[in-house]
Amino acid sequence: MFSGLLQNIGSGWSRWRAARRFGKGGGSAVTDSGGIIAPPGDVTTALQSSAVWGCCRVISEAVSALPAHVYEETEDGKVKALKHPYYRMLTLQPNPLMTMVQWRQTTVLHLMLYGNAYSLPEYLDGEVIALWPISPERVRIAMQKGGAYVYRVTDPLGHVQEFAPLELLHFRLFSLDGIVGLSPIEYHRTTFDIEGAARMYALGLLLNGGRPSGVLEYPGNMGPEQIADIRASWKVVHGGPQNAGNIVVLEGGTKYQALGIPPEQLEFIAQQKFSVEQIARIYGVPPHLVGANDKPTYASVEQQSLEFVQYTLQPIVTNLERTIQTVLLEGAFFYKLNLAAFERSDIKTRYAAYATGRQWGWLSVNDIRALEDMNRIGPEGDVYLQPLNMIPATAGQENPDGIQSVPVA
Repeated sequence: MFSGLLQNIGSGWSRWRAARRFGKGGGSAVTDSGGIIAPPGDVTTALQSSAVWGCCRVISEAVSALPAHVYEETEDGKVKALKHPYYRMLTLQPNPLMTMVQWRQTTVLHLMLYGNAYSLPEYLDGEVIALWPISPERVRIAMQKGGAYVYRVTDPLGHVQEFAPLELLHFRLFSLDGIVGLSPIEYHRTTFDIEGAARMYALGLLLNGGRPSGVLEYPGNMGPEQIADIRASWKVVHGGPQNAGNIVVLEGGTKYQALGIPPEQLEFIAQQKFSVEQIARIYGVPPHLVGANDKPTYASVEQQSLEFVQYTLQPIVTNLERTIQTVLLEGAFFYKLNLAAFERSDIKTRYAAYATGRQWGWLSVNDIRALEDMNRIGPEGDVYLQPLNMIPATAGQENPDGIQSVPVA
């Protein structure tokens, strides 16, 4: 199937256009339905913040690293649908240019920045052969009469194509109308602007040699040319971090008077720390994951890490699963990401859970080996244990005389 995909990808959308779908381009900051999507410049500026970069990186990399499978629900339970035509596309390689890890990371990053993420299925003979992420900057949602809506996608050449809701994958988490996701950057613009202003202040202060702005008081009157010469010479000698610490020589009764407020009086460090914590709060990321926690304890870090998986990652994972299942899968097939993979880094907790499951009879040796990506050991590995002191609840009610009895070991 994959070799045929490479040969036939020219049908419909060309490979060049497909590769350009997730690049920058035209689009609108406000959708036709009134939903707000962050403009491209705001996204680029926001990513220059180490806190925004760190939050987006932690979330997108965590979700993209999870193993995924397509399952089929049967009478005996779920089984991996290895023969499903979409299995490879949804678990290993969604298109010829990306691995599933890269596609999922791009999708989640769009969610974190724009509040919306889109992917366009590519068809061949009625079957989906690839999923191409689209930059949210290229997508507009147009409302129609009766509450219906369509997606208007602009390609790099400026051509607009319309798609019905189930003709592309639209991921969104937080929404006021259930259609357009809310952009964190747009709705928390003030918080991001404060953090950006603090960074620019620090840069300006360093470029000024670590000194706040000030004036030179000179007795007498000076002409415009003299003022310009003194200002230029002062910048040459004392401006910039490379000139920090240069000795000041003032002649003719000249005095220097600082005008700016020193950083310590502005509580500059505390403000920077607070801004990072605010951004971490917006994205639901524990501060210690972006280096914003001064003195974390083991207990607090452990609890925050569990809450990060439960309250931040799980909603994103569920959204990915349900959207893919709704648009691409039918019948008894469903798509599942394994959040339990996070326990791989905690071998003690993982093995303790296996021991409990094995002892109480809901895990067999082969079940455990499958979770550890190990081969089965044969039929003998399918045996489930049962504690000797455990009996069915109805065992004591099977006396035909109506007298309840309890078996004695």
